[in-house]
Amino acid sequence: MINGGEPKPSHSPPQILLVGAGVVGRAIAVDHLKSGIEVWMADQDEEILRRSCDLVLRQSDGVADSASPWGARIPLPIVHFSPASPAPAISGRSDASDENEADSIDKLAIGRDPVPQWLLIESIAERLDIKQSFFAEAEGWFDRQAILTTNTSTLPIASIAAKLRSPERLCGLHFFMPVSDRPAAEIIPHAFTNSDEGVSSPTDPDVVETCCRHAIALDKKPLRVRDAPGFVVNRLLAPYLNLATDLLCGGIDAESIRRAAIDYGMPISPLELVDLIGTRTAFDGGRIVWSAFPGRMDPSPLLPALVKRKRAGVASNEGFYAYDSDGNRVGNDLAPIAMELAEKYRHDSFVNFPHCNEDRINLLTELFAAAIRLEAIAIERDGVADAETIDAAIKGGLGWNAHDGSKGPVDGLSPERVKELAAQFPKLKSIQPLD
Repeated sequence: MINGGEPKPSHSPPQILLVGAGVVGRAIAVDHLKSGIEVWMADQDEEILRRSCDLVLRQSDGVADSASPWGARIPLPIVHFSPASPAPAISGRSDASDENEADSIDKLAIGRDPVPQWLLIESIAERLDIKQSFFAEAEGWFDRQAILTTNTSTLPIASIAAKLRSPERLCGLHFFMPVSDRPAAEIIPHAFTNSDEGVSSPTDPDVVETCCRHAIALDKKPLRVRDAPGFVVNRLLAPYLNLATDLLCGGIDAESIRRAAIDYGMPISPLELVDLIGTRTAFDGGRIVWSAFPGRMDPSPLLPALVKRKRAGVASNEGFYAYDSDGNRVGNDLAPIAMELAEKYRHDSFVNFPHCNEDRINLLTELFAAAIRLEAIAIERDGVADAETIDAAIKGGLGWNAHDGSKGPVDGLSPERVKELAAQFPKLKSIQPLD
């Protein structure tokens, strides 16, 4: 399900409209500018848009102006970003995974129509009703039928499409944080069927191919996955992040958790990743995965507690850690509120953890590896993606990278060792044998 291939230089790319100027939205905008692609960014809150505009310009070499989006009427505050160096013409790639598939991408010619085609990327609140209402309105903004994409990390694409007049124009296009450092994007077509009318309106293949083309233009590998709870990356993330917060409440210090995650192959601490994603988004995504697969984890109370205290992570300058105005972490210590809440929800499930620092970190590393391994097996078993796509998602979406290159993210821990860990920690659902 991995896609490769490149368009011919004669193809006209769509104009990009990004709606949602929060932490994730502006990261997507920066990534476009670094790739030489102009983008319009809109948000209903003009003050949020203004602040995000300043941050986008500081993090890229782009230029902002008030140019109107040609062929579209956007009823929101909007800004136009131009890259310092436009994207060069795209030539052939040597790593196309399927020549026939690459040919099918080449046949998708948007053309040089006087009215441009738009590709809308939505990155707003992770709530189904809000996204449904947004897209029902947004599909009428354009003079020419647009390609509509959602950056949702967990919501069913078919459910979002249910309120559209043209549901076949919608596709999932899911970026990973930090966007500029993650060389992959999930492409999620839907298979919506109107049960009242018995009419099937799945994502148009041309829409899917345009999304793949756009991911490639951003130098990202497009990963086609099935429309299922959590897709691939967030279904892997949910038990991994939940395990980290559970360990923290179990008395395991944050520095050991960070070191173990990095030893496993992750680029940053799972607690810092929650802050980067946003505690609310991480909570909403985790809740959807847990609701779909309740046998895979018991939700830790720590994350919703941070949400209730309005500690949003990088967006509010404090979550598990504290951050400066540019989103850089301040120090290595947990924020006081995180330490307070971890103590409030303290439990004794890990009282028998090794006291030796090296042994403790080695065991933590194995627990993280076991959680990822078992969820990857479940994802393949459920037909959401094949093993090759899952491996690419862990590496390109989560940033996993083995330090010695001798093992993969799933096969680094033997089945026998996973069984031993499951017996040692019978309360940890995420590492128990699959049914």
